[in-house]
Amino acid sequence: MSSVTTMPGAPESGGKASNLITRIENELRELWKPPEDPTAPPLSRVCTMNIEVVAPTKELLERYTPVIDEVTASIPARAILASIEPDSAAEEVTGSATVVCSLAGGKKICSERISLGFHGNASARAASAIEAFLVPEIPTALVWLGRVHTDDPVFEDLARNTSRIILDSEYTSISSVIHVAAWARSQRHAPEISDLAWTRIAAWQELLARFFDDAETRPLASKITRIVLKQAGETGARIGPESALMLGWIGTRLGWKTSRLAGALRFKREDGAAVTIELDAVPRPKGVAPHTLAALMIEAGDDPHAPALRGSIERELASGLTDQANTTPDADVIDWKCTRAGGAEIEQRIRLGPNKAAKWLERTLHRPLRDVAFAESVAFAEHIVEDGLTVS
Repeated sequence: MSSVTTMPGAPESGGKASNLITRIENELRELWKPPEDPTAPPLSRVCTMNIEVVAPTKELLERYTPVIDEVTASIPARAILASIEPDSAAEEVTGSATVVCSLAGGKKICSERISLGFHGNASARAASAIEAFLVPEIPTALVWLGRVHTDDPVFEDLARNTSRIILDSEYTSISSVIHVAAWARSQRHAPEISDLAWTRIAAWQELLARFFDDAETRPLASKITRIVLKQAGETGARIGPESALMLGWIGTRLGWKTSRLAGALRFKREDGAAVTIELDAVPRPKGVAPHTLAALMIEAGDDPHAPALRGSIERELASGLTDQANTTPDADVIDWKCTRAGGAEIEQRIRLGPNKAAKWLERTLHRPLRDVAFAESVAFAEHIVEDGLTVS
């Protein structure tokens, strides 16, 4: 597949939402006219889903637009991107339509991208304007960037007509994900909730599971005595989304329970034994998102003072690729180590793929709509966040 190309429509203009909707619909009809050049590759219009993207500023939306263009190159969709700025001095709605194409099998496979901007009091009409462009009878995914409040009327209206809400707690917080998940549990026909942070830690889940792959070490999974999580940032910071979700996944898969003693959070295994949880900080290199999961270490066995297994997963933040053509600061190296009592240390070095938002969004859209493990991990993480677990 070739790189993404765009076929822009008319320039943006302000005005009433109804006039803008009519103009953009006319633009789309014009964009889909057959090319005048008979040698040009034929256009193939494909749409498998609607993707709504909502951002709090035009600048953030513009930064995220290439992400959506890359995703729709492999998942043909109608993308409706909207920035909503109710505090803007202006009161207007702006918008334009674009066809985003990529070559596949000698044909141009094209998706539609509609960009909208709502300013001032016009923001109250954002949901109805966005929904006017939805292609009927196909799934809709809502990608919400920035802080989210479940009593926001724009969020409520859009969420009512979507099958999946995708958040990125890198732009918000784990608290936002927890609140939206709790809201969804209280609704009769709520959309499913996803978080790109959950997709990003999938590799960590697999690497952790490797410690207990064989028959000899598998029973030790239920005998973990200590876990150390390290995240990029400052001492005193709250636990980040990736660390909280990772801890939630471990706890729910192994049947842990949480309790409090004198106000302090405690973790207990299924057999009632305590698990020590430590959260540390490592320096955050330039270009690395705050609270990125940087390391995980575990100890397991019957005797906490003499572990039968020690394991560590350490990410070399911003180590990047070594070849000049593909230098990517966040395609980091991971050191995986496992030591058993009386045995030799096993070590592997693994290269992660680039930490690109388009990759995570595409993988999330391909995942099953209902993810029970994610829902349970978020519920478990709620106890951790309520307690205010911070970096020591």
